[in-house]
Amino acid sequence: MEANSEFWAILAAGGSDTHTACRLYDGLETVNLEELIGTWKGREFPTGHPLDGVLSELNWYGKAFHDAENVDPLLFEMSNGEVVAMDPVPLMDKRKLLKAAGGKARIRMVKHRGVLSAAMIYDNLPIHDHFRKVNEQLLVGMMDWKGDKKPFFFLLEKVE
Repeated sequence: MEANSEFWAILAAGGSDTHTACRLYDGLETVNLEELIGTWKGREFPTGHPLDGVLSELNWYGKAFHDAENVDPLLFEMSNGEVVAMDPVPLMDKRKLLKAAGGKARIRMVKHRGVLSAAMIYDNLPIHDHFRKVNEQLLVGMMDWKGDKKPFFFLLEKVE
């Protein structure tokens, strides 16, 4: 089965295991930096990772890529509907979320798993989010966190 059609079947089923998600990810198209620019609504792609469900519980909205040097890696939707950028360091350190004053990440082309594709590099955390394309409106993200034994997967859908 082609990676793209298998991806849709697994998404409809509610997720997968890490091995299958990695295989599907490897079969998807690469992403260039220009394709990332804009705001993307995020959702998790469950694989049994310890972070599965955490972002959803916090009302994670997605990411905003302003340019190569300025990315808001974590947008959250407040109870009043406002979408705000949050500093990722307190979240990853399991402290209270704090509003971010501007981007806390940047994007670069990075060779990962043998393929050159767009990646988001956090300014102050040992985390790279690598991206592959399902189509022009939907990306699969693979979070590579130094020291984590397996990747965390998520989806980004372009906001028009």
